[in-house]
Amino acid sequence: MGKYFDRDTKVAYVEQINSGKMTVTEAVNELGCSRSAIYSWIKKLSEDGEHGLPGSGHMKPDLEYQRQLEKENRQLKNEITFLKKAAAYFAGDQRKGTR
Repeated sequence: MGKYFDRDTKVAYVEQINSGKMTVTEAVNELGCSRSAIYSWIKKLSEDGEHGLPGSGHMKPDLEYQRQLEKENRQLKNEITFLKKAAAYFAGDQRKGTR
């Protein structure tokens, strides 16, 4: 498994490379990672800007919104199930008391 680098480290190295203060080869030697990893970081940051490398525990806003909607959907389904059971319980209780 490769080394892990936090978002700030990746962004700092990409900025150094893009500004011409460092070459990809120098970054590879300092970090001990592959050239393809560095080029991947550069590509992701150029395509998605600040959301290109979300980092550990963070996600792109659209994925975060999707996960929030999925969580809300699960919660609403659980509430519906509970209300159906409660309605069935009380409907059965009323039939017993009307004799």
